[in-house]
Amino acid sequence: MAPDDGRRSDGPAHDRPAGAARSGVATEALYAVRLRGLTVDFRIGVHAHELDSAQRVRVDVTVEVMRPDGGFQEDYRRVYCYERLAKGIRALAAGGHIRLVETLADRIAELALADPRAHRAEVTVEKLDVFPDAEGAGVTATLRRDG
Repeated sequence: MAPDDGRRSDGPAHDRPAGAARSGVATEALYAVRLRGLTVDFRIGVHAHELDSAQRVRVDVTVEVMRPDGGFQEDYRRVYCYERLAKGIRALAAGGHIRLVETLADRIAELALADPRAHRAEVTVEKLDVFPDAEGAGVTATLRRDG
């Protein structure tokens, strides 16, 4: 019997199909879609001076998405649409006053998970003009699809 040299008979990872683990057990095959630095004017905040005017808000979103069976095949319909996500965020800005950045982050995460292929969404929302000596102030919220 040959000594075990650490190599497996099922070959290196790049030889296996996406989602196939070394043990032969399938794992979730995900890819990440990112929308970074989207700056939108939101009516947001709890203070009196925040009720009358919009504030610049920077939004970063990472969405983990299930890979399509059979790959992307250069087919736009088989991928998660970050353009739709950006339009949805802009629509939220037009939807009226939001009191908390936490609420906004949750709404964006829910929007990101509206696509049934989306598995997990991480959203960072930062008000950019709160403190003169800080780049931004905000939160990061993460939502994961049940099941």
